[in-house]
Amino acid sequence: MKPTSLAALVIALLGAGIGVLSWLAFPTPEARYGPVIHEVRSDFSLIRVRERGTVRSLLFVDEAGREQCQSSVDLANPGRLELAYSRGIFLSFLVRHPQDHVLILGLGGGGMVRFLNHHFPGTVVEAVEIDPAVVDIASSHFGLIDGPTTRLQTADAFDFIASGEGAFDAIYFDAFLRAPEASGLEEKTRRLKTREFLGQVRDRLAPGGVVAFNLIAADPRTGEDLAAIREIFPGVARFAIPKSGNQVVIASREATALDQAFLTMRAAELDDLLDLGFSLTDLVRGRIE
Repeated sequence: MKPTSLAALVIALLGAGIGVLSWLAFPTPEARYGPVIHEVRSDFSLIRVRERGTVRSLLFVDEAGREQCQSSVDLANPGRLELAYSRGIFLSFLVRHPQDHVLILGLGGGGMVRFLNHHFPGTVVEAVEIDPAVVDIASSHFGLIDGPTTRLQTADAFDFIASGEGAFDAIYFDAFLRAPEASGLEEKTRRLKTREFLGQVRDRLAPGGVVAFNLIAADPRTGEDLAAIREIFPGVARFAIPKSGNQVVIASREATALDQAFLTMRAAELDDLLDLGFSLTDLVRGRIE
């Protein structure tokens, strides 16, 4: 492969949120995630489930046949977060812990829901997903079920937030993956990034609440997203997530002091208090804003 071609490939991988080192080790989806065990085309996307050992992964397939991994769950240890960005998104604990009532926008295989169920069984988790096929797969292939503290809702996040019902300690934004333009999901996803909508998200937070955004570092629109987030939320901290093309933005409703000294101290306290399976102290070192 020519050097220029390799450079172009690396940029493309980063744009898809795929770690370059991971790609070099696993050059195909089958090598990395295992063979396809389920596939369905919904009204919004072509969805595949792959399995490698005890780990199942949910992937979306674009028009060019490229697969984007949205979530992975180890069925033998569902409380462990498999994907780097999903660990980073829980830097939200630095601003708000405990979190008694949380909202997740975008379900995938439900890895974050399973993590919260395992580590914080008293936390009420509401997950909103627009695609009923994704909700069905999360139940049939990833063991995710409704329960006393888990509420799965098939709805457009835009409409759910606009309903104005309930207040949340934390809102996790995991609905930013690129979608096939023909599906209409791309347009719906863009609505979730407007200043008007972000203002509605801020207003759904309880006092002291926090929002965690998963962004793709190399996406040319990420700069616009960041500008909108900074305008709406008084407190913002941004982190690069190692071994991925993702960035996580932690945004608070109040003008909380998110200086590095405070975040580092808080991360150390929580690492001593909680057994999350990863180090918040390591993640906070990736702060870039």
